Amino acid sequence: MSEALVRSICAEFDVTIIPAHEFPKPGETRAIATLTSILDKHGEGHLRIVLSTLIETKGNQGLMIAPILWATSDLVLACSKWIEKDLSDWYQAWDKIPVGWITWHCQSLYGVVTVRQAAAGAMYVMLTAYTNTKNKADRPMNFNFIKRTDDMQDALIRKQAIEAGKTLLEVKASVSPREFRAWLREATGMEPDAARRHMKKAAASQSVTAGAIGNVL
Repeated sequence: MSEALVRSICAEFDVTIIPAHEFPKPGETRAIATLTSILDKHGEGHLRIVLSTLIETKGNQGLMIAPILWATSDLVLACSKWIEKDLSDWYQAWDKIPVGWITWHCQSLYGVVTVRQAAAGAMYVMLTAYTNTKNKADRPMNFNFIKRTDDMQDALIRKQAIEAGKTLLEVKASVSPREFRAWLREATGMEPDAARRHMKKAAASQSVTAGAIGNVL
């Protein structure tokens, strides 16, 4: 049902869906699975904005590939107020940004970050430079954002440490201390001190007494 709707919407925009092994020309896409995922996740109206953003703006009809469709979808979400306020200005900003050039250079980051993430960030910076609509880019610079960004990064690191600690605790509970030490060394390569810190964080997050970890390491 979803794929049939995607094909119908693409036909409305004169977008031709081609086989996966073919190279897309302007007005063509082979990313039917991506379009279906976007539809399922965000709905028909969102998908229409994503397609119109690329198909109706200058030089972007040949860029309906998976990472750029996803990046465009991310930006439609992030800039929803801008779109609701002035859709015409949204399209005009897209007319001015070199999406193909951005995509080409973002390929260099493949394996470090996703092309989707890199392209979305680069496109956002350029879009906000070309908009005539009052938006986030027009706010006076306030360097307090540095602290907020650091705080968010620290929170992400803590979350990752807690998740790792939960896994360590689960394995530790299922094997002997000797087997756990061997598993830690051979399967994870993690230093005992690091494992102990992760488990303490996980135990604390679960309201478990950190002393329950014991001295098995």
